[in-house]
Amino acid sequence: MKKTTLVAIALSAFIAFSTTQAQETKEKKPAHESGSGHSHFTKIPATVEDIWKEIHKQLGKLAGVVADKELGEAHDHAFAVRDLVKALPEKVPAEKKSDAEAGAKEITKLAADIDKSGAAGAQKATEANVKKLGKAISALQAKLKADGIKK
Repeated sequence: MKKTTLVAIALSAFIAFSTTQAQETKEKKPAHESGSGHSHFTKIPATVEDIWKEIHKQLGKLAGVVADKELGEAHDHAFAVRDLVKALPEKVPAEKKSDAEAGAKEITKLAADIDKSGAAGAQKATEANVKKLGKAISALQAKLKADGIKK
């Protein structure tokens, strides 16, 4: 075979392989991803009571990783809290839905703030954001429990 034929065959094989690899990578990408490249999938419990238990569990984990100065892990727990809170509007009584949606909006912003401050390695800012998140969760839970909740 001529040298040009061999180069053409090798080039064709390379292009075919590269295209296949790019397509496989695209197909494997998770549907729900944060800007940090991590994918976040939070299992949502069936009842409001269990959602609150999981929210408080994740808050505890969040506080623990921040106290241990493991800021790279903070976003996982902050986004889990965010996802759990976002599930509440569909599970609370209709008259509490707007409160749940407003709380979810605020908590979504705070989770993003925790992600940003944690990624920047800003310990004090992350601690302050975690404190704000805890207060927002407590306020939302108090609002939603004022007249009772569906389970």
